Amino acid sequence: MAIRFFNLFATDPVFQAAHDQLTACDRVAAAGDAGWGLWPAPTVLSGRLLTKLANVPGASVLVSGVNRNRMPVGSTELIAIPHGTTDQHILTQETAAGVRHWLGANPGAAVGIKVEVLATPSTLFAGTIVEILTHELAAHAEPFADFLIAEAAQAGTGVLDTEDQQHLALHQGNPRYRLIGAEYVTRYVAADQAPRFRVRMQQDTKANATLPPGV
Repeated sequence: MAIRFFNLFATDPVFQAAHDQLTACDRVAAAGDAGWGLWPAPTVLSGRLLTKLANVPGASVLVSGVNRNRMPVGSTELIAIPHGTTDQHILTQETAAGVRHWLGANPGAAVGIKVEVLATPSTLFAGTIVEILTHELAAHAEPFADFLIAEAAQAGTGVLDTEDQQHLALHQGNPRYRLIGAEYVTRYVAADQAPRFRVRMQQDTKANATLPPGV
């Protein structure tokens, strides 16, 4: 339905720059990516990520930038609000069957994929924000989108991995993360860009994301 970047993404120059840089790096895979181990390209890389997220049937994607006094971090939740209420239900930890059952029992519910990026003045670098965004959108938001897209096309066909499985995929080589990440660190090389992207990768020991070999 739509993707919206708001809060600091609408007001802070560093967050705005990070959004612009991510957008520039979000592209389809090309034959030239063979050196990154991304060719033949996985089917998931035949379209742009932000375009997919802007067109999830029946769901909106909301990306918020927040300044808080803590280590930079991101989070992604699958949420739903039953029709006629303001009660927010978190479906992130549900299985595919659980989400399918809840949505079936709540027709007309407003569904959203809610992404939050947190930074502090001392960690406010474009590369840090881009890495968090790439992690959250590629590892978590896109799988939720793929589930909802599959369900809209044919009920009962959507698949959901757990957060641990999504993080394992980041470590083993999530194709979308690798494409956007490799594009970013080779295109944007200033001190607050590629080096900060790599620092943020190393800080996230839970996910242990990887770029293509040699990048």
